[in-house]
Amino acid sequence: MRARRSLRPAYALTLAAAAGGVLCACGGGGGGSGASPTPTRTTAPLPPATSPPTSSQPSSAPTASTPPGTPGAAGGGSGRCRTDGLKVRISTAGPAAGQRFAFLTLTNTSGSACRVRGYVGMLLLTASDHPIPTNLERLSPPGPQTIVLRPRGSAYARLQWTIVPGAREPAHGACAPTPGLAWITPPDERAHLVVAWNQGVVCGGGHVSTTPLRPGPAPR
Repeated sequence: MRARRSLRPAYALTLAAAAGGVLCACGGGGGGSGASPTPTRTTAPLPPATSPPTSSQPSSAPTASTPPGTPGAAGGGSGRCRTDGLKVRISTAGPAAGQRFAFLTLTNTSGSACRVRGYVGMLLLTASDHPIPTNLERLSPPGPQTIVLRPRGSAYARLQWTIVPGAREPAHGACAPTPGLAWITPPDERAHLVVAWNQGVVCGGGHVSTTPLRPGPAPR
């Protein structure tokens, strides 16, 4: 599901400043966090993807593929998957004690195959577009792999966070503002997709861990 909004220039600059370093998602790299360029919001080709962590990955990694007839990765393809040719969906996965999980799925909505590799970028916001501190951690191993998406093919990543308040968070009541939206930036892109966040509060200073993208639709 993708929603798009337009921001007044002055307000967009305020959001960009508050979000600095959490929205860019570079395609390569291992675990850890890093700073990223200021995100840019657009209405067609939405903004970046260098999740808080920023790094580069060798281009010699293996290419993943899915069986014929599966709407996911496939052999061949042209250039990198662009933001305006993708849609994003976040679905709930099974919870654990104090932990929450979700699957983030990118689907190729363009008319041709494209390649995607690495980690998405993410920034959480309130329903009224106010940024919430977001600390995205890249998990590895396994490391990133190149995925070729056919039209309507998908790739997914698993997200994990805690609902247990951290040492500097209120022990009673909400540990942080509850997100209503998420800005998701595909690997190596500068435009982001906007998706509703229906997964509840994120404690621990906005810490969310993510796996690299994997081929195929998210597990059910």
